[in-house]
Amino acid sequence: MLMGCAATREDEAGAAACTVVPPEEDIICTMQYDPVCGCDGRTYGNACTARASGVPSATPGACDDPGKR
Repeated sequence: MLMGCAATREDEAGAAACTVVPPEEDIICTMQYDPVCGCDGRTYGNACTARASGVPSATPGACDDPGKR
């Protein structure tokens, strides 16, 4: 079981845009590289790894943010 704190990213208007909450169960993902941009502004290797990190939504493609990981 993974433990962690919820993190919230806010947009320019100050409204909560994304609440990251680690899942209660381990999620097994493939290593296929198909990057997605999580609502937290980070690039993940694929949609599954984003979900496994607790990111509730992601869009196809890498994030444009220079701080992407």
